[in-house]
Amino acid sequence: MTKFDLLKSSVIISKPMKGFSYLLPKGFRFAGVIFTSVGTILGIMRFYFGYKPDLLDQKVFAVYSVYLKTRTMKVESNQLIEEIVGLLVIFGLLMIAFAREKNETPQVSSIRLRAFFISFYLNTAFLIFSVLFTFGLAFIYMTVLNVVLPLSLYIIVFQILMVKERKKILV
Repeated sequence: MTKFDLLKSSVIISKPMKGFSYLLPKGFRFAGVIFTSVGTILGIMRFYFGYKPDLLDQKVFAVYSVYLKTRTMKVESNQLIEEIVGLLVIFGLLMIAFAREKNETPQVSSIRLRAFFISFYLNTAFLIFSVLFTFGLAFIYMTVLNVVLPLSLYIIVFQILMVKERKKILV
């Protein structure tokens, strides 16, 4: 008995259940588009036009807060539209990115993996560029952009690779 056989017998290899998928049902893509669109529109209204509805000015529990002074574990007054915008866009992009395709095949899974790696490399290049060439408040903007950039890049790269694959099949 070799070391490999011993290791193989002592390690439980987890296999997904038959028919199990980490992908969301394909209907989630439409919901994701709605969430992302509403979040984007609200974000433009908030940050470009300065819209702050009084209804969303609420007291919230803050683990860590820095305004004029730093506070931890306190109840703060906060305009919740920023959080709503962020959650809508993040959940929307997540639903778009991981919704099942109409015909989810092993080839599509391979394209998903390739898109993941390409988008990861592009996002890493963006982060390196940000660290090297942006400073002060501009660096904070780049950090905020990086909240949605990984999912956005993945969606774009995946769709480009899918279009290329479809063209290859038609030719």
